[in-house]
Amino acid sequence: MALVIVVMTQAFPGAVTSIDWPLLIGASIVMALTPGANQLLSLSNGFHVGVAPAMTAACGRFAAFALMVVGVAVGLGHWLATSAMFFSVLKWIGVAYLSYLGVRSLLTAWRPKAVSPSEGIETAQTWPLLRREALVAFSNPKAYVLFALFLPQFLHADSVSFAPAIMLAGLAYILIEFVCALLYAGAGHLLGRGRISLSRQRWLDGISGSAMVGLAGWLMLEKRPA
Repeated sequence: MALVIVVMTQAFPGAVTSIDWPLLIGASIVMALTPGANQLLSLSNGFHVGVAPAMTAACGRFAAFALMVVGVAVGLGHWLATSAMFFSVLKWIGVAYLSYLGVRSLLTAWRPKAVSPSEGIETAQTWPLLRREALVAFSNPKAYVLFALFLPQFLHADSVSFAPAIMLAGLAYILIEFVCALLYAGAGHLLGRGRISLSRQRWLDGISGSAMVGLAGWLMLEKRPA
C-alpha cells in the first residue's frame, strides 16, 4: 500500500500539493483510532486467533475501503453520500448485521470455550474472518460518507486533480487505518496471551457483543447527512 502511494506521488505530483497533509493525517488518526465495528473485530480476532490472522482478516476491510475511494474518485461520491434510498438500505443492512454479530458474541460469552492462542491460530479459518470484516465495512453507510464527504475537506479548493488527489488521500487514510487495526489486534492478542481463561474470554466477548449491539442502535438512529 505504501508503495502504491509512492508511485502515485511520482505519477501525479499535483495531487500531493492539493492535499492539506497535516490536517488530513491528524483527523485520520482520530477517526481510525475511534472504536468502531471493524476495530472491535480486530480486537476480538487478535484475542481469539492472534495478530497475523486478525490483520489478514482486516484486508477485507481495506479492500472495501479501497473500492469506496475509487467510487468517489470516478464521481459516485456525491450520489453515495446524498442518496436517501442508498443510505437507508445500507443503514438497515448494517443494523441487522451488527445486531447479528453482537448477539452471537453475547451468546458466546455465556457459552465460552477456552482455548490457547496457538490452538486458535491453527484452527482459524481466514476466509470467514476476512468476509466478516468486508461485510461490516460494506454495510456501514458512515464509511461511504467518510470517503465521500470527509476526505474532500482536506483538498484545496483550487485542486485541478481531484481524482488522483482523493485516491491519494484515501490510500493515506487506509494506511493509517491499517496501523490502528494493528494496534487493536495487538491489544487483543496481549489480553489473550497465554492460556485464555473462561472469565477473560467471557468478558471480552460480552463487551464486544454489547458494543456491537450498541453500534447497531446508534446506526438505527442515524440520519443521512444533509
